[in-house]
Amino acid sequence: MTMKVTSIYRPIFRLSIYHNYFLNDGTDQFISMNDEAQQRQLKKYQWQDFMEIVPSAKTKAMLQGQLMVVKPFPDQLLIALKVTSGDERVPYISLSSDQDLVFKLRFKDPFFDNYTQLEREGELLYFSNKTPVLPAAHDFRTIHSFNQQATVTDKFLFGGDNKTELLQLLGKEEASQTDGILHLFMQGDNSNKSLINNDGRIKSNIPHFKIQFDNQKTIWKYIHKREGFETETKQEWPLTRYGYIPLDKPSDFKSPPPGLDNYKFPNPNPTQIKFIANKSYSEIFI
Repeated sequence: MTMKVTSIYRPIFRLSIYHNYFLNDGTDQFISMNDEAQQRQLKKYQWQDFMEIVPSAKTKAMLQGQLMVVKPFPDQLLIALKVTSGDERVPYISLSSDQDLVFKLRFKDPFFDNYTQLEREGELLYFSNKTPVLPAAHDFRTIHSFNQQATVTDKFLFGGDNKTELLQLLGKEEASQTDGILHLFMQGDNSNKSLINNDGRIKSNIPHFKIQFDNQKTIWKYIHKREGFETETKQEWPLTRYGYIPLDKPSDFKSPPPGLDNYKFPNPNPTQIKFIANKSYSEIFI
């Protein structure tokens, strides 16, 4: 009689990846929606549509050696590892407190910067649970926890010598076309953002991190070539993949055209954006 051996894997952390351009509905904020509405938005969502997260060569080897797996889901990334059958919080292969995981981030969508509220300007995004040692002064923020109501800001951007130093985490070939780095340590600056306990066991409440991008807000400029007029909104409006923001009142525009009711003012897509005098404009031809 043969015995069946079953491997048991347990999560060590999860990372939710959100973008308000895809999750907000017009002016309705995803974060303010009830559970039913949020689930409706998430059914249409797939973070891999606009970005990819790939382990570095060194981390890939570590994942294999530690019997760890990376499992992507439409709204999150989960890392699990093999545990002992006697205690499911004990890794099958022990983890040390100084081990770390490095992932390369790359944005696949060429229009990402158009619909994202973030001025990267060639700088590198860096998300970590531990303060890095860098050559130049910096204002570091640890990666957000899932329950933090916060989006990615320029505090996560690094340029100059600091960018050069952070790219050393990747191989020379890996470093090309890199938009960001996810760098997680087994022991972070704070225990609540560490991946394992001091004794090397998996935490009973595993850390749940979040990377949430905000959507771009622009002034909407409407151009009607046949009628020979241009008009723009008085205020900036958010760009969203789903939902509709109606503009049908003279008070919506700086210089509303005569016979406003005769025209339709569609919401813009992110392909036609111009940056003029520190202002963002979406051009819509009607």
